[in-house]
Amino acid sequence: MNNYSVTLTERIHKQLCNHLIRSDGQEDLSFATYIPSSGEERFTGIISKIILPSKDERSVHGNAEFYSEYLIRSTRIAAERKEGLVFLHSHPFPGWQGMSYPDEIAEKRISATAFAVTGRPLLGMTLGNDESWSARFWFKDEKIKRTYHRKCCISVRVIGEKLAVTFNDRLLKPKSEIHNQIRTISSWGQKTQDDISRLKIGIVGLGSVGSIVSEILSRTGVADFILIDFDSVEAKNLDRTQGVYQSDIGKAKVKVIANSIKRSSPIKNISVGQIEYSVCEEEGYRAALDCDILFSCVDRPWARQVLNFISYAHLIPVIDGGIKVRTNFSNTKILGATWRAHTVGYERTCLECLGQFKSEHAKLESEGFLDDPTYIKGMTHKNILHSGENVYAFSAHVASMEVLQFLSLFVSPGGVSKIGQQIYQMSLGILEKDDRICYPNCFYQTIIGKGEHTGVKLYGNHEIAEIKRSERKIRSNKVS
Repeated sequence: MNNYSVTLTERIHKQLCNHLIRSDGQEDLSFATYIPSSGEERFTGIISKIILPSKDERSVHGNAEFYSEYLIRSTRIAAERKEGLVFLHSHPFPGWQGMSYPDEIAEKRISATAFAVTGRPLLGMTLGNDESWSARFWFKDEKIKRTYHRKCCISVRVIGEKLAVTFNDRLLKPKSEIHNQIRTISSWGQKTQDDISRLKIGIVGLGSVGSIVSEILSRTGVADFILIDFDSVEAKNLDRTQGVYQSDIGKAKVKVIANSIKRSSPIKNISVGQIEYSVCEEEGYRAALDCDILFSCVDRPWARQVLNFISYAHLIPVIDGGIKVRTNFSNTKILGATWRAHTVGYERTCLECLGQFKSEHAKLESEGFLDDPTYIKGMTHKNILHSGENVYAFSAHVASMEVLQFLSLFVSPGGVSKIGQQIYQMSLGILEKDDRICYPNCFYQTIIGKGEHTGVKLYGNHEIAEIKRSERKIRSNKVS
């Protein structure tokens, strides 16, 4: 892994703040457990269970120290849960915290016990008095006995109604450029713009909506993208897809859109990861786990199911949208159109409960039935397949709605972070709210923060994606 990170829910964050930030200004400590979340390049620890000390398990005297009984109890709990151990303590200073020499010695000593009992590296975390976190993992040296090395995290993410991120300024520097972004910065200030530039944003699906989302985010100052799409540019994409031209037909969408993003970005040092896989394949799935926020710009049930799963199990908020156009039987007259945008994940309604996919349809697609002409011909309900009717103007509006969901989630204009599910009725010109909540037996509400411990594997072989990549390879060989 190249990068390390930590994520926790707002509920756990508040519980830890209440314990660690003391009214008398003294430092305090606690143990907890974490569940792993392994992306392609980033390893994340998801804070799972807080193990608060009893009165006789630690001493507070300006600094804080714990007794061996507390460590033994905490490691035993972590081992029983098959999770890693977290050691947390507070500092009476704001921002991302460095480590004092005593802090480093203490965590090194705990590392050996934590690894021996749980088989996982110790996660150390420090809380500043402004509720900012810092974090690091302690890995065992494979060559030198009883030696543990620190790997500092690039960020700590707290997800609730708002996504709050503390960045490690030393490892992840801002990429905003004042002279090229004067008007944008004047809307919300330099610090917010710096933080936007440090987010890793994944866009899954680069069709009409996804391509426009990428353009808006690029000009807004996002500087670190991961594009996930297995498909190629076709002639039918030219009237609805941003940054795509006649000469791009046959090329991978991720490559074409990556070039478009780089042209439109006001930032020189921009990073665009290009993943020529479906999010339903392991390569695309792992790449999605490297992201801080995901944009779901897909129209098939399997991909939506995977993204919905990621948003809850791995605590990565997913911003989704869709368009439904109604025409007469001969497709010569529009009767109406509806599009919507919503953010799903912790403390939000999931995509399945919102009616954006059904598990049985995702199952059919994963088994190849929704791409089988014989099966499709015999289907009674063909509305589970995307109808294809759409125009650029509709896509531009839903893309804008999705980005506004992102700005509410991260920037919180006017202090509002959760604007809910929005539905636009085109024929009436009305923006409505969808106030549905998850059903009482919703599966996704039971896997919040479970990461790799859900026991569920949703990705697999994707025949159509494999065919598309093979076609591009054959075309490339012919050209060369």
